[in-house]
Amino acid sequence: MKRNHTLLIYIGCLCLAVFAACQDNLYYTLYQDLPKKEWDSNDAICFSIPSAEQDLDVTVTLGVRTTTSFRYKDIVARVEVLEGDSVLSVTPLNLTLYTDENGLRKGMLLNENYSKPQPFHMQAHHNYTLRVTHLMRLNPLDEVMSVGVIVER
Repeated sequence: MKRNHTLLIYIGCLCLAVFAACQDNLYYTLYQDLPKKEWDSNDAICFSIPSAEQDLDVTVTLGVRTTTSFRYKDIVARVEVLEGDSVLSVTPLNLTLYTDENGLRKGMLLNENYSKPQPFHMQAHHNYTLRVTHLMRLNPLDEVMSVGVIVER
């Protein structure tokens, strides 16, 4: 009995440590839902990143949520980093939406996929905006539920 109690305490402490470790690196995240589940290449999706109190080296990851009816294996997107009206950088990103041959995920209502994290240096007290558009020939992209960004330290 005492051994089981000690084991439960260790497992509880481990879970708390993992939870606390995972939370410290998240700086900002936001998903924006798309009307009619369509992403038009002419519609830029903008994310205002909160300014930092000190210089930070972060990574930016683009996330896309699609329905299971989405027909394509990849989405090519462009992420522009703006400070005010000035474009600081432009990065094309490829999001691989699935790796199996038929692309179906049984029992899932939507697929959530991410780009590779991109490094970015944020200067203290500067306001940045990420402007995201897709570069696909098909327009609009149907079955795209939402697009988001994750900024981690």
